[in-house]
Amino acid sequence: MADFNHHAGPQTGVKGVIADYQQAQLEQRQRQEQEAAAAKAAQPHYPAPQNVDQTLFTKKEHELSSDEDLDDLDDDSVFKEYREARLAELHQTGFGVLKDATPDEYVDMVDQHAQSDVSIVVVLVNTSRASKRLVEFMQAEVGTFTNTMFLCVQASECGFSDPHVVPIILGYRYGELKHNIVRVVDQFADPINFDRQHVAKLLGKVCQ
Repeated sequence: MADFNHHAGPQTGVKGVIADYQQAQLEQRQRQEQEAAAAKAAQPHYPAPQNVDQTLFTKKEHELSSDEDLDDLDDDSVFKEYREARLAELHQTGFGVLKDATPDEYVDMVDQHAQSDVSIVVVLVNTSRASKRLVEFMQAEVGTFTNTMFLCVQASECGFSDPHVVPIILGYRYGELKHNIVRVVDQFADPINFDRQHVAKLLGKVCQ
């Protein structure tokens, strides 16, 4: 069984986690992009057609009326109010309960508790059997950790495109990343048929 990877990180932590995981892939992508650019440069160039149908995403700037600008401001205000309401809800009901959250909400929670001793455990999941099994067992166990906030976030929304490293558990305290457990199932004796007791033991270590 692999050991825990403990290290302090930046206040939000998620960018560092992603960078740690994707560093090797970054160099490979850069090489592929350079090869693709060289191949493209070697091909004959044909000018693009001048008349292209406009879509919702290619509206010309001069077509935007003052009314639409006001609508954009209203949308920003509504979004801000919604986000504040969601954060308040997470504060009220997030302790000892596994709550769904967006990446922005998760980052905000870590930042807001940077000066407190509240533990925040974030589980990054996808649609795999392992993720569903982990979430099921976590929901049954988190009630015993009344001073810990548990957030469930979609891994793809945080930049994790490789399904084989998910689920992931991140543990924060005082705004610092204390636990970074990539591919959680490797922590269990049976990565496929792990049970509730295995998850309870893992949470005990992360929340201590």
